[in-house]
Amino acid sequence: MRNRTVGINVLVTTTEKKKVTMMARKCGLSLSEYLRQRALGYEPGRHPPKEVFNVLDKLDEIAENCSAREGAAINAQTDHMRDLLIGGN
Repeated sequence: MRNRTVGINVLVTTTEKKKVTMMARKCGLSLSEYLRQRALGYEPGRHPPKEVFNVLDKLDEIAENCSAREGAAINAQTDHMRDLLIGGN
């Protein structure tokens, strides 16, 4: 195993982190390994078109303008849809 000792920090939105984490899980990879492979030009698995996730991201934005309770319900549903789309459990 390689001795990885240097980190790269990248700031993302909460929604972006959820999406990338779920895509990594679908590929059976850790988040770090998934990002490493993508950064090095590998495409570790297939996932739905970007437009599908764009719609879910828009729903997350709408949820931010709702009451806390309604927003949480919308976010739970969009998270569930993302999970279903990428084959999560």
